[in-house]
Amino acid sequence: MPKHPSQSPASYAMPTWFMVVLTAPIIIGLLYFGRDFLIPLAIALLLFILTAALVDRIDSVKIAGRPVPKWLARILGTGIIFFGFAAIAVILSNEAEEFVEAIPRYTARFQDLTVRIESLLGAQIVGAIERSIAEVEIGSWISGLASSASGILATFSLILLYLAFLFAERQSFAAKLELMAPDKSSASHVSSVLRSISEGVKQYMWINAATSAMSGAVAYLIFELVGLDFAATLALIVFLVGFIPNIGAFIGVALPSLLALLQFDSWTPFLIVLIGYGAADQIIANVVQPAMQGKSLNLSTFMVMVSLAFWGTIWGGIGAFLAVPMTVLLMIICSDIAPLRPLAILFSGDGKLPTAQTR
Repeated sequence: MPKHPSQSPASYAMPTWFMVVLTAPIIIGLLYFGRDFLIPLAIALLLFILTAALVDRIDSVKIAGRPVPKWLARILGTGIIFFGFAAIAVILSNEAEEFVEAIPRYTARFQDLTVRIESLLGAQIVGAIERSIAEVEIGSWISGLASSASGILATFSLILLYLAFLFAERQSFAAKLELMAPDKSSASHVSSVLRSISEGVKQYMWINAATSAMSGAVAYLIFELVGLDFAATLALIVFLVGFIPNIGAFIGVALPSLLALLQFDSWTPFLIVLIGYGAADQIIANVVQPAMQGKSLNLSTFMVMVSLAFWGTIWGGIGAFLAVPMTVLLMIICSDIAPLRPLAILFSGDGKLPTAQTR
């Protein structure tokens, strides 16, 4: 009997690529239409990973030559996360009423600024700006935001519930994974992939949490120094937008700068916020963060921006926060599956993949 010609590697890759192209629209549709269910779950998973990263950091600290006990590290790491949530709730609740009361003052200040801008830009340009702003119904927007507070609270409670059950079942997950696998080799392989994903996302979450906290602390000191309204809320916003690549830094500087322009008659506070905080943020972003990160998070900047646009389209503002962790996850999974390794190389910064395992 004639021997069958050996199949090339490409012939094995074709069915995988075909399945990817076939299932991609289905997966995107599920992500979009199931976002109300998936977003709280994704946030809970990321907070769980961040807590694990904090526990690892606390566990690595030595007191009197002895490491911190595991149980104490877990209590402290979990406590920090829950304390952070409580602090966010207190800050927002304390300053929400003050923000509503300050709107008439800012409106009057804006009208004064338009008079000055009119002398510089001309009446036609200023008129167009005023008409555009008038079309935005600020009152109804604020009312809608207030009415959605109950929904936000429900989502917040669901995230905490997910998080509590994740902590409760973390010890039994490895045992269940081994039982689900067809053999020990497959279980070991899946465990290796999950560890790679966990380490990559933990590294990203830890570094961004630390540097965003630095930016938020510096921002709060500068905002308090100039007497900026809602300094704590603005510092919180600076911390949160620090998780959004590239665009987050712009939002973190632009928002308090515009508020300083509206609040004060003098240009000095505006310049202090814009230049002082802007310079500090750039130092943290371009000196401190690369020193902490090194080359551990090897992602293409262009693909990060593509991921930011994709997840922002699918899941809105929350998707922007989740873009990089999702990209890390996808890159590690693709790097572990031989036919999808070209995708992993495309996502990477220099073509060097975080894992060399193939399937």
